[in-house]
Amino acid sequence: MTELVDAVRPSLRERQRAELRQAIERTALRLFAEHGYDAVTTETIAAEVGVSLSTFFRNVTTKEDLLTGALLRGRQQVVTNFAARPDDEPVPAGIAQAILLRTQQFADETELMSLWRRAMATAPEVVHRASFISRQEREQLVSLVAARLGTDPELDLRPGVLVQVMLAAAEHAYERWLNGTSTGPLHEITAEALVCAGAIADHSS
Repeated sequence: MTELVDAVRPSLRERQRAELRQAIERTALRLFAEHGYDAVTTETIAAEVGVSLSTFFRNVTTKEDLLTGALLRGRQQVVTNFAARPDDEPVPAGIAQAILLRTQQFADETELMSLWRRAMATAPEVVHRASFISRQEREQLVSLVAARLGTDPELDLRPGVLVQVMLAAAEHAYERWLNGTSTGPLHEITAEALVCAGAIADHSS
């Protein structure tokens, strides 16, 4: 049993690498927020953290990844979440819950989350490339919805329309959260947007 635990426990080197990656990410976000994304170079970030540029690039793929990497890596969750929803659940509600499970990680407005939002606000073009969900994942979701409805998405408009409407609501909420048009956690703003789209019931009244 001890050997099994040791096999799955991260090694000291793995923990140190994870801690360094977190330090690089937090430092980069602070510098982006303070000076603007375009004004901060990888050399500046590395120097601020106290590592060489070669060490920096052993832990980070690109500067853009420091800003949008977590968002991009999590986009597949919407598709995965929907695939795990109960078969007898109404499809619009299932898509909505799949989206809300994704935004749950943004439920707490922590200091780091506030820093990330400020950093993102300095790079609108980068943010545009980091959409809520990719075209490939959108198509995967349409296929899953079509299978749940027992129809062909090439012949039936419903799967595509349902997915487009739900994701449009989520993306609108994401944009308003990011630019500060709507106040409060992304999770709550997204839930409100999905109520407006008719996917979930309004329990506020």
